[in-house]
Amino acid sequence: MQFGLFYEWPNPTIRNWKTLFEEGVEQIQYSEEMGFDYCLIAEHHFSNYGNSPAPLMQALYIGQRTKRIKIATGIIVVPIWDPLRLSEEVAVLDNLIDGRFICGVGRGYQPHEFARFGITVPESRQRFSESLDVMIKAWTQDESFTYNGEYVKIPNEVTVWPKPLQKPHPPLWLAGTSIDSMQLAAKWDMMPVTTGLLGGDGMQAHLTSLIHARMDLGKDIHGIELGMQAITHVAPTDEEAREQIEYARWQNRAGRALGRLEVTNGRVDVKPYEGEPDDDRFMERLYFGSPETVIAKFKRAAELGVTHVSCWSMFGGLEHEKIMRSIRLMGEEVIPALKDVHPPAGLEDELAKTSKVTQEDLQSARSGPAPSDVPT
Repeated sequence: MQFGLFYEWPNPTIRNWKTLFEEGVEQIQYSEEMGFDYCLIAEHHFSNYGNSPAPLMQALYIGQRTKRIKIATGIIVVPIWDPLRLSEEVAVLDNLIDGRFICGVGRGYQPHEFARFGITVPESRQRFSESLDVMIKAWTQDESFTYNGEYVKIPNEVTVWPKPLQKPHPPLWLAGTSIDSMQLAAKWDMMPVTTGLLGGDGMQAHLTSLIHARMDLGKDIHGIELGMQAITHVAPTDEEAREQIEYARWQNRAGRALGRLEVTNGRVDVKPYEGEPDDDRFMERLYFGSPETVIAKFKRAAELGVTHVSCWSMFGGLEHEKIMRSIRLMGEEVIPALKDVHPPAGLEDELAKTSKVTQEDLQSARSGPAPSDVPT
């Protein structure tokens, strides 16, 4: 398994942004020492749910402060960008950090953020698909091209320079929790990143959907990579880790508030929501505990097909010192115990024999709703 840290710089108390950001950078630098493979930088706008509005600028800064780890976006909200400008900036970034960039993309899901860019959630899927098509043309074609999509219009012939350092382009990761997302991941050979909040059945349903999508395209189904977003906190004991649950609950509730458009003066209205799990059920979906407990949880994730873990360790205002301790315990005990852990041999073939997954199947397989399952 490979491990990374996920960052969106939540800011419950509206702390000084530079101080908050530098704490995250210090944690990422320490994670490099502790054997992590990458970090992921989210994109969020206009609320304290996440203070990460300039992911490529932030990625460049982090790339200059680190030496080895990959720098990923988790994710760029593609529909709110001009795809030609995004193609250029990604190419420049990949060159300036010596080919360490992983381009995580997605269509986004927050109506509060979309509305302030003049975009609606329903149109975001088509905007995303068209923009991704343009981006890949920009990175891989030396010949000029035009584009005439429903939303993306490029009437004048264009060639984009520079090209990314990595060929044909940086690796593509895709955040998504739908059948359409898995089909898109199959088409473009992207690694999908799902969330541990969906529970084991939900995550495996996503993998099954990806396998069938690749089969439909005549592509190999072996050696598939699957990423998992995991709210993670490692402490010396299970009890001490559990004491941090309220920070994770703030983050979960804040995401719900953002989805419900309950934002006042840039602050999300954090409160309990209908169907919210109690502490015991919530803990089942969190990767909290002693090193031994967290190792066991990640081994179970590997059995479901997970190969890459995105550890969401800065959440809900959790103190910097506790996050640094969690990173140390991950590096000293958890990661070494899991470096040689892989999904079971034959898992892809076993899932290929099952029935195709429908969107209704994905919904019913989930052990409760995902953060993006909010009314819009």
